Amino acid sequence: MRLSGGGRSGQTLQAPKGKKTRPTSAKVREALFDVLGKRVEGARVLDLFAGSGALGFEAMSRDAGSVVFVDSDAAAVMAIRRNAVRVLPDSDRWRVLPMTAIRALRKLRGTFDIVLMDPPYQRGAAEELTMLMQRGLLSELAIVALEHPSVKETKIPPSMRVFKKTKYGDTALTFAMARTGEQTLPEDTAEEVNRQGSAASRPAASRRRRSRK
Repeated sequence: MRLSGGGRSGQTLQAPKGKKTRPTSAKVREALFDVLGKRVEGARVLDLFAGSGALGFEAMSRDAGSVVFVDSDAAAVMAIRRNAVRVLPDSDRWRVLPMTAIRALRKLRGTFDIVLMDPPYQRGAAEELTMLMQRGLLSELAIVALEHPSVKETKIPPSMRVFKKTKYGDTALTFAMARTGEQTLPEDTAEEVNRQGSAASRPAASRRRRSRK
């Protein structure tokens, strides 16, 4: 597995031993960071269910300010630490929390600009998304990027709004942000929110038009 972009593009990463971790494909990683774009630069990033840490290291390769990796699996934590030595030698821009996502969210302080989430495929992350909001861990314009099966809709709490969804075979990416940040969205993200909102309302409008005939 190699980093797909940024200053450390092509750098190899070690995957955790065993079958518990399912690394995100290079195609999906590239698509995810194409959406995030320049927002990664200088951002404080939280990588939940980090696995090998590939998503967090992609962010670091693209000049993220800092990354907190979270995973409860011992093999994953070991892989993250080994990968950090390869990608970020002598860097203090990262740390790893060897614990569950819920426990980490209870302990963390401050806010994050980008949250990357790749939970076990059939598990979902509704509880973690809700806790992110309840604990005030998202900055005003924070973006949450969630990877999940394309055949399964992910539950987003009412306090958040989805602004983009993409699918790549059996994998989907859902991008969301806190509703409180919508008033000061960057232009490109605002366009995505408006586009998604229009698409969501179109079927209802069509039904109303048909009912008048």
